[in-house]
Amino acid sequence: MTIETHSVTDELAAFASGLAWSDLPPTTQNAARSTFANVVGLAVGASRNPAVERALRALTAFGLTGDVSILGRRERLSATSAALVTGIAMHVEDFDDTHLRTVLHPGAPIVPAALAVGEVVGGSGEDVLTAVVAGVEVASRVGNGLGVAHFDRGWHVTGTVGHLGAAVAAGRLLRLTPEQMRHTLALAATQAAGHTEQLGSMTKPLHPGKAAADGVEAAQLAARGFTGPEGSIEGRRGLAALMTSDADYEEMLRALGSAWETEKNAFKPYSCGIVSHPVIDAAIALRERGVVADTIAAVEVTAHPVVLDVMGVKEPDSGLRSKFSVYHCFAVGLLDGAAGPKQYSDERALAEEVVALRRKVNVVVDRTVAKDACSVRVLLDDGTTQEVEVEHATGSIDRPMTLEQLRAKFELVVEPVLGAATARLWDLAVGLDSEDSLAGLLATSVPSA
Repeated sequence: MTIETHSVTDELAAFASGLAWSDLPPTTQNAARSTFANVVGLAVGASRNPAVERALRALTAFGLTGDVSILGRRERLSATSAALVTGIAMHVEDFDDTHLRTVLHPGAPIVPAALAVGEVVGGSGEDVLTAVVAGVEVASRVGNGLGVAHFDRGWHVTGTVGHLGAAVAAGRLLRLTPEQMRHTLALAATQAAGHTEQLGSMTKPLHPGKAAADGVEAAQLAARGFTGPEGSIEGRRGLAALMTSDADYEEMLRALGSAWETEKNAFKPYSCGIVSHPVIDAAIALRERGVVADTIAAVEVTAHPVVLDVMGVKEPDSGLRSKFSVYHCFAVGLLDGAAGPKQYSDERALAEEVVALRRKVNVVVDRTVAKDACSVRVLLDDGTTQEVEVEHATGSIDRPMTLEQLRAKFELVVEPVLGAATARLWDLAVGLDSEDSLAGLLATSVPSA
């Protein structure tokens, strides 16, 4: 099928504007519930993170208070500011979801926009989840069409196409017409940004926060008659032309409304860049075999080149930086048997045993190795070796987390904040489509004292 390039933005706008919960197969509805619940838990868990605290102080200092809730917090801000803070919270631990083909993290830019606008308009849980699916579909599909060159140029996909997804989610809740949705996409596309140079700093989680805020603003403007050009995605000087060298417009629309990218959204079992997850799996497997760090002479990891592109920090000097160090990921996997938020603290990044082990790790890149795979060979002091092959990482599409595992992750991050109310928040989040509004979820997310 040949797609006329001028139709791409219009087709996506019409799809997003007309999507209904009843259009979605049960598998997509389940994927939407999981996407939503996962990042709700992360936002509550990170609600006291320094990046969240500082963003709140900055916004309130400029008088950007309002009536819109922030998960896990009593403060209320304007709709755009609340979306900004919630987006930061959902992404700051690098523990969220990933659309593996594009390396887009859809939840953090899209769900905050849906929450903010859903609260303002009194949307039902079903309305909010439908908006989330609309946003994930548009963002993922545009990401598919932008291809690998988009990421290779240094664009942070969550910041770029995340803008489109957030705008669509907000626009769907405002019940925009297809024409208004097209203008919304134009307003979002012109603000799309985010550079991978920012990885390992507070600016990285700002990307989805900014996408969420700009998406809300774009939809609000379009709802009130603010307009944009046709072809904002595929125009001669549009988003695709400027952000990639190999745009595939057919891919953006392929099987639109019948094949669902939302179902391809995966969930992280580890709190770091997803391309290092196979290495963590391998390290944990070695630990379970009885391999001890003090007996290791050298470690050789063979992985896809993207691992060093994203996770190549050799000597991380902070918890944030350690999230982008495959060397650190191997070390904590073997030493701790885990790779949650505690393994990416400033303290753990500087711990002597961690530093000593990660300095023994060497990474060899091989393009024939899949992004969710790796091999690890460990040379021990006695001259023997141990080898591990990881065909698919935990949390990948081929080895997905179960709902029980997702709930355990939710409890890991939420219980320190909510205690006994954690179970109630999980039930509300994973069963949102049964709720008449967001009120119960938002209220339950805030600690009682």
